[in-house]
Amino acid sequence: MRTKDDIEKEIRTAGGDILDSEMFTRGFGQSHHFRSNVSDHSLHVTKTALRMAGMFKSVDRDALIKACLCHDIGLIGNRKYVYTTGRMCITQHPIDSAARAEQIIGELSDTEKDVILHHMYPLVLKAPHTREGVLICIADKYCALYEPFTVRSSSEKLHERLRLHVKTMA
Repeated sequence: MRTKDDIEKEIRTAGGDILDSEMFTRGFGQSHHFRSNVSDHSLHVTKTALRMAGMFKSVDRDALIKACLCHDIGLIGNRKYVYTTGRMCITQHPIDSAARAEQIIGELSDTEKDVILHHMYPLVLKAPHTREGVLICIADKYCALYEPFTVRSSSEKLHERLRLHVKTMA
């Protein structure tokens, strides 16, 4: 069983380009799920999905990490200005997130595309086709329900461990 430290090292190794990107850094300044922000939410989803991935023999952990970190990156700067309705946000941000992920890390693998494009299932009726896609669906919904009740200090400790230079929300 992987420890918290092992998982965080794995995230830093596979997702370093994403974590260090300007777009991911901007996500710390955009609120998401009431008490969180886009980038902290993505980190929580990544850690949760990786913990669940341990139950399976075959999971592309690198693809899962990259896709989880990018799954909501399309929301950054678009939430209030581009997505004029909740339904539009639910259906369009996965497409925008995949496009932004490609700008950061280059061409996405089929698994990474599946995870990002289908993470809103069952709110959008496009089910994932991969084990990794199912993992993010579960992890994303779990974190969305859990985050409003958590305190930010745990995120600040995670930022330190992952060596992230974050300007937190006001």
